[in-house]
Amino acid sequence: MVHNYYTLPLNFEKITRKERQPRCLLADSLRQHINLIIRTHFKESRYDDEYGCMIWEKDFETIRSVDKWKGELLDSFLQSLKKYEVRLSNLQVEVNLDDLKVIDPKTRKITEFKRRINVQIEGTIKQTNESFQHNEFIFFSPLSLT
Repeated sequence: MVHNYYTLPLNFEKITRKERQPRCLLADSLRQHINLIIRTHFKESRYDDEYGCMIWEKDFETIRSVDKWKGELLDSFLQSLKKYEVRLSNLQVEVNLDDLKVIDPKTRKITEFKRRINVQIEGTIKQTNESFQHNEFIFFSPLSLT
């Protein structure tokens, strides 16, 4: 298998020493790029204000309708992936929301609630016509009780 794709993050120390950057396979490159898209705020990229997704604009927002909120996230993920990850086709995205409780082992009391967003992505790698699956978990809007 040919490792034609650079790994993220880039190692700038190697660049300055003119050494070869670590490389990875196509599927790993896709996963790394999807992770980068999801974790980037809109207007964070100096070259493209639309690169990223809207999840970070929703952090700590009061959710009035979970279904509407999930729908907006799903649309944002899907639009960004279709625009910026052109190596995939037949994209399908599913967004689920979980509430996790952090319990102090000494007191056995709940110390923190965390909201976790599970993003499941499926598609087809255009170059090889192989199926592609990727899951991303994002912890979001913690609520401290201590």
